[in-house]
Amino acid sequence: MNETIRTILLRRSIRAYQPRQIGEEELHEIIQAGQYAPTAMGQQPWHFTVLQNFDLLEQLQLQCKSLFLHSDNADLRAVASREGYHVFYHAPTLLIVSGDCKAITPLQDCVLAMENMLLAAASLGIGSCWVHSVVMLGGTDEGKLFRSLGLGIPEGYVPHAAAVFGYSAMPLPEAEPRKSQRVTFVR
Repeated sequence: MNETIRTILLRRSIRAYQPRQIGEEELHEIIQAGQYAPTAMGQQPWHFTVLQNFDLLEQLQLQCKSLFLHSDNADLRAVASREGYHVFYHAPTLLIVSGDCKAITPLQDCVLAMENMLLAAASLGIGSCWVHSVVMLGGTDEGKLFRSLGLGIPEGYVPHAAAVFGYSAMPLPEAEPRKSQRVTFVR
């Protein structure tokens, strides 16, 4: 099996992180991997926000947690009500990929960039976890406060993907069994 496929098959969502920050070289390699994702007509309609400021991370996580606690979704309320729950799992880095609203396929382009970054991180021994709460917050009235935090998201751009990154504080979890019956071959 080649290394790319091995990385894809071994990558897991990490929900407990060491406090130490990821290295600058690794961070730039992860971002570069995101910048090389495919995009519709080569538009590259994204903006990457790297948030490593502990105070801003905590402010944003409290906003996201509040969104969950006041959600119509019972599952989100239950998760956010757990003792010690932290939306970002205490990871030291949050990456947000925002897309230009005028682009052809900003959502898909941003998600492809994030997947490249998740896989790049795994290949470097850095854990990651998709955190959709940031995207959810960006679409609310409370999300206006989110923009006021000074994250540098350009006007006309909307967050479409977010994930936390850092060194895992736990062993790599086992993969859930795949649902193979969800494949149809038409030959």
